[in-house]
Amino acid sequence: MKIWLALITGILIAVNLLAIYYLDPFIDRWFRFLTTAIFLLIFLFKSVKSYQLLAVFALLVICDGLLVFYEMPVVKYFVYIVRILAYLNLILLLMPKLSKLKFNLITIVIACFIVAIDLYVLHVMAETLPGSHQNTLFISLFYLLGILSLALAAASLSYLNRYADGKGFYLVIVSLGFVLSDIFYYNAHYLQFTEFFYLDRLANIIGVAFLLAFAINSKNSKKSAVIN
Repeated sequence: MKIWLALITGILIAVNLLAIYYLDPFIDRWFRFLTTAIFLLIFLFKSVKSYQLLAVFALLVICDGLLVFYEMPVVKYFVYIVRILAYLNLILLLMPKLSKLKFNLITIVIACFIVAIDLYVLHVMAETLPGSHQNTLFISLFYLLGILSLALAAASLSYLNRYADGKGFYLVIVSLGFVLSDIFYYNAHYLQFTEFFYLDRLANIIGVAFLLAFAINSKNSKKSAVIN
């Protein structure tokens, strides 16, 4: 990650944590939205020509904007739908680079075992949701987001395993940041462990920042390839 990006990220993290501590929850969520919007503006300023990455950033901004009004019942559905689309676009971005991966029997067995554990954890988490969320649509979105989170993490690790470069490392941090952010927000909002709001914001900002670092790194790699 570039030094200037690390400095911006550090400042945004500090501002967001202070906002959570001092401000009303409704107001401090605007800081999350503005932070993601700032990363999108930097992405556009850097002229990174990737429509899929642009879609991911735009969806993340929309998601954080909707999150401001999360207490509104209908908004919750859209938050999940938009975040699902963001993860799906990111996975689709990686798929062409992973199409030639070969899997042996042991890898497949381990992957199935991890998926089974993930589904069990999702089932336990879904059972603790409030009664107002216990409907087919919301539960389906809840499971789909969890499965796509796992798929994103698996795709990022596979990318790192195959290419073993800086972009692969960035992707792993991105997926880890987003997955942890989702889990921390669940703990904070649904289980009422409000301290997790700090960890949620931290993980989300780191995830978006490293996504920007990945985009810039990809742009620079293409430039080097053209020169060579």
